[in-house]
Amino acid sequence: MKNKAVLLLGSGLVLSMTACSPTTTTDSQSKAILSDLTPNMRGLAENSQTERAGIVVVNNANDRQYIDDWRRALLLDKPSVLSPYPVIDH
Repeated sequence: MKNKAVLLLGSGLVLSMTACSPTTTTDSQSKAILSDLTPNMRGLAENSQTERAGIVVVNNANDRQYIDDWRRALLLDKPSVLSPYPVIDH
């Protein structure tokens, strides 16, 4: 019985000593985290999805403005100011 108690106490002591030793995995994880603290952030207020959504909105507005510019250049944006009635010159 005394042998079992000594064996149990000895194995508990060995287990407690090995459980507290630092591992290299924790070190490498810490370095990976510290190398890029905000991996999904592109700026101070945007992540990559928000940035892509903003670019799509800007491109859409640019395309619509491009069409409006062409309509103005071709004078299709408002009706003609010429009179629909013939002008008589006497």
